[in-house]
Amino acid sequence: MSPNTPGPSRALEIQVPCIVFLIITPAFVAIRLWSRFISKSGLGWDDWTILASTMFAIIVMAFMLASCTYGFGQHIKNLTRPNRLMTLKLFFVSQAFYKLTMNTTKMSILMLYLRIFIQRWFRITCYVLLVIIASYMVAAFFASVFQCTPVTRAWDKTIAGSCIDITTNWYANAGFSIATDIIILALPMYPIYKSKIPLKRKVALMIVFALGVFVAVTSIIRMQTLNFSSTSPDTTYDIASSVWTITEENVAIICACLPMMWAPLARLFPSVFSTSKAADSHVSLAVRSSGHNSTSRPRSDWTQLHGSSHDIGESGINQISDSQNRSSEDSMGQILPPAQSSEVRHQDANRIQKVMEYQVSYSSTKSPSG
Repeated sequence: MSPNTPGPSRALEIQVPCIVFLIITPAFVAIRLWSRFISKSGLGWDDWTILASTMFAIIVMAFMLASCTYGFGQHIKNLTRPNRLMTLKLFFVSQAFYKLTMNTTKMSILMLYLRIFIQRWFRITCYVLLVIIASYMVAAFFASVFQCTPVTRAWDKTIAGSCIDITTNWYANAGFSIATDIIILALPMYPIYKSKIPLKRKVALMIVFALGVFVAVTSIIRMQTLNFSSTSPDTTYDIASSVWTITEENVAIICACLPMMWAPLARLFPSVFSTSKAADSHVSLAVRSSGHNSTSRPRSDWTQLHGSSHDIGESGINQISDSQNRSSEDSMGQILPPAQSSEVRHQDANRIQKVMEYQVSYSSTKSPSG
């Protein structure tokens, strides 16, 4: 292809964040998977979904970097026709994958909630949100792909046809994203607040889940750029919304990984995220196997682990630090409402008693002649 006319370029505004996030985002996902591995909790649907989201984000950034090689970031009048069409086509494809990235990230967070919280109202809310977000993701993806009739008119306006109002479409998508971000952010706060886990751990958990506020902030900032970018006649040069698109999707993935990074956070901020040394001698009962919920498996199927707070549990939530704190967590490492605490203690006591009786019985049969 013939070279573009020399002129100012803002390509670095796209290239730099893409390269940075291509390193940072997969690193956070890898740490998340490592945390699952050392806790022996197994990969769940939330982990597979965040992996899919990461792949979609990488595709978005790859297409954006490729578009810069054809002239994205330069004035559209300086681009040759073949380069302009290729630039706009790559941008068009990246927008469709952006919709997949953001919504699969939200779905991953909700699936994580389902692994941690067992309150009926909470789980119903999560399932309802999952259906809404999944449905919207499909609708938004096809609306992005078929925004013009014929499809090729999306990047070549010389072709006869029609297109939807792209400004309205972008605002609708941003509004839905911000609204669901806020709901997902607020959802776990009440169950954590009402639990009776130690105050320091409760505050730490709330802080970790509240870090999702950065996603909402980036979404709001991005929303401020939509009208200008969608109506600008110089679409390849006015790229503010594209910069925030890249930032938003990667910040969302990173924030979705933070709750599983209790062990690394405990090493960095031991006074906040670590539990007492006495806790290391206690048992963390039950790390959930991947892909199953608390209502579908008997307690006998749960794994019993021994170890410190750094190598067991679901993001530090599973560990039972002392006998007083058992009232806030059940033997599956899930956050329980306070009303269930006495029942859980009674069940744990019965189980321990049965184990002790079995050991005594077994020892007696093995005695002298054994």
